[in-house]
Amino acid sequence: MVQEAAQKADELILETYGQHNVGGRIRPRGDAESLLVRVTGPCGQRLGCMGQPGVTIVCEGPASDDVGYLNIGADIIVKGNATNGVCNATAQGRVMIGGSIGARGLTMTKWNPDYERPELWVLGSVGDTFAEFNCGGIGVICGVEPKTKNVLGYRPCVGMVGGWIYYRGETDGSFSRTNVREAEPDDEQWQWLVERLPGFLAAIGRPELLDQLTVRDEWKMLIAITPQERALIFSGPMPMTEFRRKVWEPAFGGDPLRDLAPGLDRSPIPVITTGELRRRRPYWANQEAAAPCTFYCPVHIPTVDRLRLIREGRIDEAYDLILRYTPLPASVCGNICPNLCVQNCSRQGVDERIDVPLLGRAVLDAKPPAAKPATGKKVAIIGGGPGGMNTAWQLAREGVEAHIFEKGDQLGGKIAQVIPWDRLPKAIWDKEIARFLEYPNIHVHFNEEVTKETFEDLKKTFDYVVVAVGAHEPRRIPFPGSERVIPALDFLKTAKGDKPMKVGKRVVIIGAGNVGCDVACEAYRLGAEEVTLVDIQKPLAFGKERKAAEALGAKFVWPVMTREVTEEGLVDAEGKLYPADTVFISIGDIPAISFLPDTVETIRGWIKTDEAGRTTDPKVLAVGDVERPGLVTNALGAGKRTAEFILAALEGREWKPFDKPVVTPDRLTLEHYCP
Repeated sequence: MVQEAAQKADELILETYGQHNVGGRIRPRGDAESLLVRVTGPCGQRLGCMGQPGVTIVCEGPASDDVGYLNIGADIIVKGNATNGVCNATAQGRVMIGGSIGARGLTMTKWNPDYERPELWVLGSVGDTFAEFNCGGIGVICGVEPKTKNVLGYRPCVGMVGGWIYYRGETDGSFSRTNVREAEPDDEQWQWLVERLPGFLAAIGRPELLDQLTVRDEWKMLIAITPQERALIFSGPMPMTEFRRKVWEPAFGGDPLRDLAPGLDRSPIPVITTGELRRRRPYWANQEAAAPCTFYCPVHIPTVDRLRLIREGRIDEAYDLILRYTPLPASVCGNICPNLCVQNCSRQGVDERIDVPLLGRAVLDAKPPAAKPATGKKVAIIGGGPGGMNTAWQLAREGVEAHIFEKGDQLGGKIAQVIPWDRLPKAIWDKEIARFLEYPNIHVHFNEEVTKETFEDLKKTFDYVVVAVGAHEPRRIPFPGSERVIPALDFLKTAKGDKPMKVGKRVVIIGAGNVGCDVACEAYRLGAEEVTLVDIQKPLAFGKERKAAEALGAKFVWPVMTREVTEEGLVDAEGKLYPADTVFISIGDIPAISFLPDTVETIRGWIKTDEAGRTTDPKVLAVGDVERPGLVTNALGAGKRTAEFILAALEGREWKPFDKPVVTPDRLTLEHYCP
């Protein structure tokens, strides 16, 4: 009967009275991708046995033994406790328990690498012999209202050879140390957990626990020991000859012959080489790869060299080094940059990451590097944002006249126009702008709006023209009531002025990126009491901006598709109202480049460029957000890159882009961190 009913419906409600094997081997009907099975009464053993892909089984109360036995793809949700054997021999799918479970959970799981790993989510605690002979399953034990203080039970993970367990709460430490190792979740593992926690909590009806369960320091992991790790554990003391070959020489040996010929006779080498050595020549591999901080920095600032100069007491040279890469180290590196260099710092595996923002702020009062004498060459730069500023800075340092034509009355683009002063202190910004304006060979023309006609004049007058106008045209969505919506860029500009707009008590922001977070913070500063950021996808906001918004109380909601905006607020596609006095939109901006001639090709509103920033017009180049959206540091890096190409072209040299690969962790030894 149940099988027949499943072929005629997308949802079944089963009123059970203790029957076994409920929900087992049911498939969605042929033209459907999913089937929902609701179990409303007491159910017996083996709920969801051999559950099929596409099937979701929801048990409204507790369940008996062997929930998810031999599950091969179903999502099984139990809103109460479950007894013994949950996820026994499961191969795929998810089992989510809204309470605690008994003994032998997640035992003898299977995993085919061609499919997703089986998952067991438990809100409370598990019983004894948990994850015994687990072969690939993932367990998440949240430790909320556990049955016992020992959330993992006695002797978990015996015989476990694959998979891992997230857990939160107290344990007795009796896990099998020959099968698993205890660790804290790394960034990737933590990301996996926080992405899936909302779905689990929604499924069991406990979404209010999300904040409680996303405190990273409270979570630990048990990870299966690999065969290679196990071999080291049980191999006994390493013989001295093997230690020299496998450990000492790769890590500390300074003999170049080790790299030339690992199997070479290590006896003394005669003055006149003979034999195999006659066929070999030393190869110097220094500086072939880039440190992670340099590689991931869009400007490719060599922080390793800067630190070396500081250790040697050559402070002025260290300041000079960074100012050869950017005119805004204190403002950008020191305050508003997400610091990809710090995020990828290899020292985090040794002690602590380098505090690059501190190094950036230290350069505030430093004198700029000396500029070379004027060469007689001139370059026009349209736009005085970070990309245009660094283009001018690099050219001026090499003696090329850099003329910036800025539409407004200040430099800095969006940095000066929209980034709140509590994120970038005005005193720091003013000091760096003053240093820039005083630099030789830089000429700034304010309130100069370029048209098609003046653009052609610039091409005739200057050796090259660089377009660096950024993206200042807000994107809009044509839904009913869109005229009520205020672009984020417009709001942030007024918020930094003398007459900021009134926002009311409740604010909704369409778009949950970092700019949306800036809007949220400014809205709170201007009197808002409740701010909600909605997005059609998982919010892209990260770093300092998101933390600041969340600290003030901002809520992030997704997925939300806007249907209309009314006087009462935002209405989503499902008809839900998000009350708001003011609705902002922050889904990005596009360039305003109507002044460009037809010789400059664009793609979907952005200028088409090559790796040097060259456009389809040989005299015109582009940098920053007119090429593609990016960070402030992307614009600074693009400015430096294009300036270096122009300098090479003016001097008749070949230009080479930054193409060093990043040094991999397995190639690093402690000697790399030595002064």
